[in-house]
Amino acid sequence: MAVKYACRPKRNVIGGNNDVLYYAIPTKSGKVDLDMLAEHLSEQSSLTKSDVYATMIGLTALVEKYLHNGYRVKLGQLGTFYLSVTSAGYESEEACTPKKVIANKICFKADDKLRKNLKKVQFERG
Repeated sequence: MAVKYACRPKRNVIGGNNDVLYYAIPTKSGKVDLDMLAEHLSEQSSLTKSDVYATMIGLTALVEKYLHNGYRVKLGQLGTFYLSVTSAGYESEEACTPKKVIANKICFKADDKLRKNLKKVQFERG
């Protein structure tokens, strides 16, 4: 199965140039939710859909727990989840107190094997 894409025009304004160039963007094929994943995983194992679903819900809660405690969470060949934090700039280190730090994103970095497999992705116009 191939990833579908469309081409969209964008103005190239670098260096005062106003040429229009076309860039590929992926088109949506749909969404796969937790229920669908549980169903497919249960078909590939001896577990029931309910068992898989409960395990995935438990995994979600554990990932959140460890992220909230400052851990990076590596899920095998899938990749690693981690928090991104930010704050305003302060004149001194002491002024940057815990109440002024904000957890602004949960980031994901794909495992090397998963990223290397991107070379195998095929495309077709959608």
